[in-house]
Amino acid sequence: MFSIVADANIPLVSQAFQSIGDVVVLNAELITPEVCREADVLLVRSVTPVNQALVSRSKISFVGSATAGIDHVDQDALGQQGIHFSHAPGSNADSVVEYVITALIQLSTLKARPLGGLTLGIVGCGHVGGRLAQRAPALGLKILKNDPPLAQQSADEYVDLHTVLTMSDIVTFHVPKSPDTYHMITEAELRSMKSNAWILNTSRGDVLDNRDLKAHLSRGELEACVLDVWENEPTPDPELLKRVTFATPHIAGHSVDGKLQGTMMLYHAVIEHFGLQPSWDHQQGLQKDLPSPLSIPPQSNWLSVVARHLYDLESDDARMRNILCVLEDQMASRFRDLRRNYPPRRSFHLHTLKEVPREHLRAVRDGLQVHYLYPKERRN
Repeated sequence: MFSIVADANIPLVSQAFQSIGDVVVLNAELITPEVCREADVLLVRSVTPVNQALVSRSKISFVGSATAGIDHVDQDALGQQGIHFSHAPGSNADSVVEYVITALIQLSTLKARPLGGLTLGIVGCGHVGGRLAQRAPALGLKILKNDPPLAQQSADEYVDLHTVLTMSDIVTFHVPKSPDTYHMITEAELRSMKSNAWILNTSRGDVLDNRDLKAHLSRGELEACVLDVWENEPTPDPELLKRVTFATPHIAGHSVDGKLQGTMMLYHAVIEHFGLQPSWDHQQGLQKDLPSPLSIPPQSNWLSVVARHLYDLESDDARMRNILCVLEDQMASRFRDLRRNYPPRRSFHLHTLKEVPREHLRAVRDGLQVHYLYPKERRN
């Protein structure tokens, strides 16, 4: 049997791996070199820096991160010790897309500005940005895509960053952490955007220079700003937090199903690496506590009401702003608690609407991707 150390925020990790070995489940801050010393397998999320200091005196042979991003993992250090590494690319992509779509619908209501005809600039078109580009047109949005690496490999139409910033009504970022994306948006880039533009960031906090963004917002030069990620997490700038339209604690990808998908991907990676036979059925977790069918009466803001039922962004925003009520030295702990104790949020495709007004069919079917019972012409 293997000795497995796992982050407590990986859903169903004990159930998944108990047939493989003895699973020690810990909060991320308790995963130390001493804890790892006798472990064979280490399973983490993005808040645990995996580096030489953590694993050099251990007998770990496999490290897995139940996340799409890998900037918290020093793969060179793992390679030097012959430690196999695996992660979960795309596992939470739909969750992030659903967060962005919800934010757009709620901003549209809040600002009394219909989405139809607006231009959405997507910076980074990988797992998340690519899916968003497919779903957002159902809301009436025009799409501009920027992704230099993909532009060299694909026949799809891409534009440069300057074009996205100057031509878009809304700009959303879905890029990895790298030297190329560090502070890719500073005061100069912000000045090039439309004065009534909306900006969203669910990728990495330092993609946007937070100091420049705060100054820009203080002058009222953007109509709306949605931030799920922050420089210096888990201690975001309080003044910036006060100025953004919606603020959340790095939870855009935290749907139950997105996180469970990450667990499943790591489980199969461990099974394959050690040549074991699978015995865990992750579908049982996915089918547990499914949402009840929704019936939303026709009303002027029907789509916004539906979006709020699917994902209550305003409640996440309110919980995040409560950080402002604690002492500065307690902010990091509160931020971590918000992530660790995040309320269950299910993927949109697991919801069912009893009836959809015909004018919202495309938005529900292709944008939200929610099942519905009526009208009958639902496309499979």
